[in-house]
Amino acid sequence: MKLMERISLLVRASVGSLLGRSVDGPTDRQRSIRDGERELARAREALAKAADHQKGLADQIAVADEQARTWAQKAEAALQAGDEAKAREALAQQQKQERKAEKLRVRMERRLKEADRLESRLEMLEAELDEIRQRVAAGAVKQAQDDSAPGPVKPEGRLVASPPAKKESTVNSDLEARKARLSKKDE
Repeated sequence: MKLMERISLLVRASVGSLLGRSVDGPTDRQRSIRDGERELARAREALAKAADHQKGLADQIAVADEQARTWAQKAEAALQAGDEAKAREALAQQQKQERKAEKLRVRMERRLKEADRLESRLEMLEAELDEIRQRVAAGAVKQAQDDSAPGPVKPEGRLVASPPAKKESTVNSDLEARKARLSKKDE
């Protein structure tokens, strides 16, 4: 598998795992953030490697272009000297270097497109991580509010006990009584 394909696969997997992950509890959220930050760091490293690879390709293209120019000059000099065989050989070498440079340019173009896709996936990963951070912050605020809420308060500032919850049998008997009243009204 080529370098850019591996990098792209890594970022897709990172984004997919963050998008598909359930972050219910505070521990899950913190773990998701740590995992996301690790995945983000790996994706950034991959993007840096891709940039280094592109630089290497650009250098190879420059070398191939320079060699093609050198062979073109040699072919011209051989023609000036009247050595047709050397001129043909130099032209063949020039064409070989031009083909090499063109192949490298095509590869470079593919790498640039892959790097753009990788960068957009990296941005998606960053956005998903920010969303998880926001969920964690909102959950922490809600938890703090729930923990600090003392319960119902009378206007004088004294705490009042919440009314006890009705038992299921009481609720059922209330429902039966209402049904009976409604049926009497219908008669």
